[in-house]
Amino acid sequence: MGTKPKRASHSNELKGKNMAKVEDNYENETICIRFCGGCPSYPGIKSEVLFCARGKSHSPKPKSGCNCGQCDIWNKYDLSDFYYCIEGAAE
Repeated sequence: MGTKPKRASHSNELKGKNMAKVEDNYENETICIRFCGGCPSYPGIKSEVLFCARGKSHSPKPKSGCNCGQCDIWNKYDLSDFYYCIEGAAE
């Protein structure tokens, strides 16, 4: 008689969901530029992009709309927050 393999608990199966850190790489930076550049809350500092990976801006603007939810990176990493340029990197 063989034993049944143990099934992972539901909480273990979901562990890591929404936990993926956004990779700081050229591909993601290129994607990000398309969305951050036109965002109403974008601080306008050319070298600052990919806030969901790198953290908040050194010169944030007030919240006035957010493009994060439309960004391909937001979907790729299954993110759920907004205003990474003000609030900081995804966790």
